[in-house]
Amino acid sequence: MDEDFTLEKNNFPSNENPLTVILCKAMDIIEDGIHIVDKKGVTVFYSAALEKIENNRSSNVVGKHIREVYKLDEDSSILLKVLRSGVAVKNHHTTYLTQKGTEINIITNTYPIYNDSEIIGAVSINSNITSNKQLVDTVIDLQRQLYSNVTKNGTRYTFKDIIGESIAINNAVKLAQRIALNMSPVLIYGETGTGKELFAQSIHNHSLRANGPFLAVNCAAIPETLLESVLFGTSKGAFTGAEDKTGLFEEADQGTLFLDEISSMNITLQSKLLRVIESKMVRRLGGKTDIKVNPRIISAINSDPHLAIKKNRLRQDLYYRLAVVTLSVPPLRDRMSDIPLLMHYFVKTINRIMNKKVRELSPDIVAVFQQHNWPGNVRELQHAVEHAMNYAEDETETLELRHIPPHFLKKYSTTGSDLKDTIDLDGKENSLKEILQQIEIEIIKKTMDKNDHNITRTAQSLGMSRQNLQQRLRRLEIRD
Repeated sequence: MDEDFTLEKNNFPSNENPLTVILCKAMDIIEDGIHIVDKKGVTVFYSAALEKIENNRSSNVVGKHIREVYKLDEDSSILLKVLRSGVAVKNHHTTYLTQKGTEINIITNTYPIYNDSEIIGAVSINSNITSNKQLVDTVIDLQRQLYSNVTKNGTRYTFKDIIGESIAINNAVKLAQRIALNMSPVLIYGETGTGKELFAQSIHNHSLRANGPFLAVNCAAIPETLLESVLFGTSKGAFTGAEDKTGLFEEADQGTLFLDEISSMNITLQSKLLRVIESKMVRRLGGKTDIKVNPRIISAINSDPHLAIKKNRLRQDLYYRLAVVTLSVPPLRDRMSDIPLLMHYFVKTINRIMNKKVRELSPDIVAVFQQHNWPGNVRELQHAVEHAMNYAEDETETLELRHIPPHFLKKYSTTGSDLKDTIDLDGKENSLKEILQQIEIEIIKKTMDKNDHNITRTAQSLGMSRQNLQQRLRRLEIRD
C-alpha cells in the first residue's frame, strides 16, 4: 500500500487519485460494511454502510488504530488476527462493542492484503445481523414462555387433538402411537399445513419421556448463521460479548428435540448435527469441553426426502440417522371425509375466541369445501372457516355460502343450486349426516358422468386419490 494513501472525512483520499476516488465511491455503495486497515492495524477505509451498522462516523475511525475505536485486543479482533496470521477468516459470527458501548452482531469475511509476499493490510466485509439475532432470541424466549404456561413439558397437543375418522388419518395415528413407545429417531414427512408438529408433540406425550421437555426449532425460520448457536449454545469468550448459554440440545436432554424443515439447514451444519446425534456429545461454540446430551430427535420435512438428497439439500448419512422410523402425515385431499369434523372443531374453537353463536354448517358450504383440492391442507381449511366466522353476523347460528372466501364462491358458485335441484328429501326430516351423505353421493355421480366414469380422472377432479375414491364408492354403494 502506498505510504501517501490516507483517507480523510467522507472516505475520500487526500491525494485525489481519480482511480482511488472511484474505488472508494464504489465501496460506499455496497450494502455490506467494509473496513480496511494497514499493516499496523490503523484504519484507512471505513465505508458508509459500516457507519450505519455501527452508528459511527468515518472521521472517528479513519486514521486510528482498531484498539482506539473498539473494545478489542489482539486476540478478539478478527482484523488484527488476520494481519498477524495472514490467513483469511470466512463466515465468522462475531459480537463486539464499540467505544460507545453499542453491541454489534455481524457475519464477517476478513482477508489479508498482500503486495507480492508482504502483508500490507487487511479488509473485512461485514453483514449486519444484530436485529436478526435479537429477533431470534426474543422469539425463542417467547416460545419457551408460551409453552411453559400451557403445560409443564412445553407441549399443547396429544393424540386426542388430532381430528378425523378417515382411514388415512387413523392409520397415521395408530402408527405414531406405536412409534412413540420406543426411542428411535422419527422423521415426519408431510406437506405444509398437515400438522407435523401436532404429531411430534403427540408422540412425545405418548412416550416414556412425556415428563421431559419438548423443544422445537424451525430450521427455515432462523438465519443459518445463528442456528448453530441456537442448537449447540455458546461459551463465554467464544467472541467478544458472548455469554455462557445453553443450546436446545442441552435443554432438551432427557426430552424431545423437534427439528422442523430439516432440509432448510445448511449442509455444513448438517454434518455437525450428525456428529452430535451419533456421539450424543455437544460442544458449545467457543467451548473446550464436550457435554453429554441425550434428547430424542424428531425431525420433519415437507418435501420428498429422497428428492432433497438428490438436490443436495439433505445429507444422505444424516437422513439415514434421522429416518430410523418414518411417519407420513396424509394431506387433506386424501381424507376429505374428515372435512365436516374439522370444520365443526374449528367453529367451536373460534366461537369461544370471537364470542359467536355458530352451531351448524349448511350442506352447501360443506359440499363446496369437499370439492376443493386444499393445497394448504388443514391450515388452509382452518383459515377458510375463520374467514367465514369473521363474515358471520353476531346472531348467526349457521355458516352459509355467503360467508366463505370469495375465491370459493367464484369457483364453486353453481354447486349449491345444482344440488338443491338434484337432492330429493321426500319431505322427510333428515339428519345433517344424511343430508351431507346424499350431497356427497350426488357430487361423485355428477363428477363421474363428466369424466365418462373414468376413476382416475374423477379422483383428480375431486382432489382425492384413486384409492380414496374407490373406498367412497364402496361405502356409499355407488356403482361404477
